[in-house]
Amino acid sequence: MSVADESSPDFLEQTAAMQELLPYLRALVGDTAEITPENYWASDPDGQGSNDEAPSIRTVYVQPHNVAALTFEIICEQWIVVDLGQIGGRWELGYEDDDIAHAKRLVEAAVAGRVIETFALGRSRVTATFSDGTSETETGYEGCLTSLVVLPGWTRWGRTIQYEPYRAATQN
Repeated sequence: MSVADESSPDFLEQTAAMQELLPYLRALVGDTAEITPENYWASDPDGQGSNDEAPSIRTVYVQPHNVAALTFEIICEQWIVVDLGQIGGRWELGYEDDDIAHAKRLVEAAVAGRVIETFALGRSRVTATFSDGTSETETGYEGCLTSLVVLPGWTRWGRTIQYEPYRAATQN
């Protein structure tokens, strides 16, 4: 990537979005998950011909310690991509303040254990329920052919997983 690309509005908004999302994720999951940022190393960040390299995080993987909780990732490239499911559950968002807030709501639902995924042949439907009780669903397909194969009622008879919260519920 050239210096001109590093200072482009797209690159700057991607960096700004991740700089807001990463601390939010760390505060949200605490010690209940491993957060693995994937660095993109930009050369010559100041444009002054130095050999210093500055990291720019573009992808973050979140792996909960609870194996029954949902692993997810956030990618900041052309869009902010929040990927909550194994096949479906891919939300492509812009870089406006509302989009970043929406990304936060999606990952908060995952961490709180309010995500359900239903599977059938080459597809899955992911439903994230937000703290206000509203929900959002996204369906994804593996490969082109599976989107053409009709499976009537698959969301009723498919295998369903209710992901657990990252933190165990406290008992009184």
